[in-house]
Amino acid sequence: MSEFQVKAKDILFPDYRGRLTEGVTYNPSNNTLIWVDIIQGEVHRASLLEGKFDESHEKLKFEDPKESIGAIALTSDDNVIVICGKQGIGKGSFKTGKIEYFLKYNHNETQRKRLRSNDGIIDPWGHLWIGVMTDFEITEQEGKVSPEGKLYRINCHDLTIQTMVDNCYIPNGLAFSQDRKHFYWTDSLTHTIWKYDYDYIPNTLSNKRKHIDVREVDVLEQFSSPEPDGLVMTRSGDIFSAIFSTSRVLHFDEHGKYVEEYKIPAERITSVTIGGKSNDELYITTGHLHLSDSSALIDPTNKTGDLGGFLFRYKLNKPHDVHVKHIWGGKL
Repeated sequence: MSEFQVKAKDILFPDYRGRLTEGVTYNPSNNTLIWVDIIQGEVHRASLLEGKFDESHEKLKFEDPKESIGAIALTSDDNVIVICGKQGIGKGSFKTGKIEYFLKYNHNETQRKRLRSNDGIIDPWGHLWIGVMTDFEITEQEGKVSPEGKLYRINCHDLTIQTMVDNCYIPNGLAFSQDRKHFYWTDSLTHTIWKYDYDYIPNTLSNKRKHIDVREVDVLEQFSSPEPDGLVMTRSGDIFSAIFSTSRVLHFDEHGKYVEEYKIPAERITSVTIGGKSNDELYITTGHLHLSDSSALIDPTNKTGDLGGFLFRYKLNKPHDVHVKHIWGGKL
C-alpha cells in the first residue's frame, strides 16, 4: 500500500490560518477554492492562480457571534453561494458581502439552542442534504456529543425539509454514486461510512449497511478513536476520506478496500476534495489544536509543530475523475 507525505511546503495559503477550517469546495467555473471556518462563522474564497491569494481572498461572516457555518454549496452564479448556518440555510453574496437566511430549520426551542449545521452536499437533482448536530458550547458543557443529530434533505423548489436520518452523532462526508442509486454518508463517532440504496421518486433511503469501518484499517490501529470526516468520491466510486485525529487522508476503492494514505502535519484533518484544472490536486482542510480556547493565538507565521488550521494542496500522481459539482437547483 502506498504512503504519501504532505509537508509544510504544501501549505496552500501561507498567510492564512483558521481555527476549524472545513467544507473545502473547488469551483471549476472560476478556478477558486471555497472553505468555511465553522467556529468563526466565516466563508472564505480565494483564486488558485499563483500569487493571487492576497488580492483575491474574500470573506463572508455572520454578524452574530453565536453563529457558525457548517457547509456551503455552489449556485448558478459564481458570486452567490448557499450557506448552512446554525439556524438554517442562507444566501451568501460575494458582491454584497452579506449573508441572509432564507430558510430556518423547524426546530423547537431546545433544538435551536443545542443544534448547528455540519456537513452537506447538493444532490444530482439540485436539492440540499445537510446534517445537524450538537453545538460546540453544549458539547463542551456536557463533555460529549449526544445522538441528537439529523440528516435533512431540503427540496430546492418548495423548501420543504425531510428528515432522512435521525438520532445520529456527527453527520459528515456525503456522496451519491454515479448511477444515483446509492447514497454514502458518514457518522463520525460510529467510525463508519454507511451505504444506502436510494430511490429518488419517493425520496427514500433503505438497506443501510457498513461500507467502510475505519477501525478495521491496519494503518489506523494505533488510534483509539479514528473518526472519518469529510470525503470526496470519484465517478468510479473511490473515496478519499479525511480521518479526524489521525493526521491522515485515506483513499479507498469502490469496494471500500483501503488503497493508500496521505499523511498531513496536523492531527485534526477535517475535509478533502480533488480539484485543479486537471483534477490532480488534493485539497485538505484542518483544525487547530486549540478549538475551544477562543483566546488561543492562531498564528499563520508559525509553521512548526502541529499545523492545524492551514489548508494544504498536494499534487497527486494521476488525475481522478471526480463527480460533477452539483449546484443548488432553486431560486435565491
